Amino acid sequence: MKHQFIALSLLFLISTAPASAQPAASPAPPPVMVAAPPVPRVAVSPAAVSPAPDSPPPPAPPQANLLKILQKAGGFTVLVKLLRGTHVSDQVDSQLSDLNDGITFFAPDDAAFSALKAGTLNSLSNEQQVQLLQFHVVPTYLTVSQFQTVSNPLMTKAGGVGGKEFPLNITTKGDRITVFTGVDGASVTKTLYTDGSLAVYQVDKVLLPLSIFSKGEDLAQGPAPPKKKPVELSVSGSSQVRKGDVIRLVVGVGVAGVVASLGL
Repeated sequence: MKHQFIALSLLFLISTAPASAQPAASPAPPPVMVAAPPVPRVAVSPAAVSPAPDSPPPPAPPQANLLKILQKAGGFTVLVKLLRGTHVSDQVDSQLSDLNDGITFFAPDDAAFSALKAGTLNSLSNEQQVQLLQFHVVPTYLTVSQFQTVSNPLMTKAGGVGGKEFPLNITTKGDRITVFTGVDGASVTKTLYTDGSLAVYQVDKVLLPLSIFSKGEDLAQGPAPPKKKPVELSVSGSSQVRKGDVIRLVVGVGVAGVVASLGL
């Protein structure tokens, strides 16, 4: 009985003990760091990336214009009129865009046209006028130094049968450049324009193709005829006298004869 009372007393004391008497709780474990899974790399095709816009290319230099070059140089009124009327100038400007080898143009000035025999240009048909002007166009860009080594004959845009009907031949002697056509020869007197694609050279004569003009044909404007000198006649026993003096002498002799016949 005594033992039961002691046991009950111990149970009562345990149940009524303050909560602080209970043993302290163990500290919480530190948080566990979990590594994030790696992010897969996505391959991007070059086409999907838009490239940075490129700067615009510099504008191309303006193309040379044959008529403007001649008008600026001055002294080519007849040539400009012919080039415009036959549309050969338009052909040259168009060919500058199409031909990789460039163009060389020989430009006769107004004095060269004035030296032609009157009516020479008007005697040509429209087709011949075009051929005459195309005869001044070589479909190759030539510098002054290249005239020294160029191979003859030079083909021109006048073409003809097989492209060989209207050839030019170039000769040089020192600084002098001469263009032969088979009819005549013209000297290059000045460089009017050159840009690597178009070369324009002034010449002192119109280039006359042999296929249109006969060799040896006189196409130059002849000089003015000389003034006639008074006729000088020889009179026996006298020095040379002029025609007027002879007439007076004859009249005087006639009058003397009349007087003698009348016995005056």
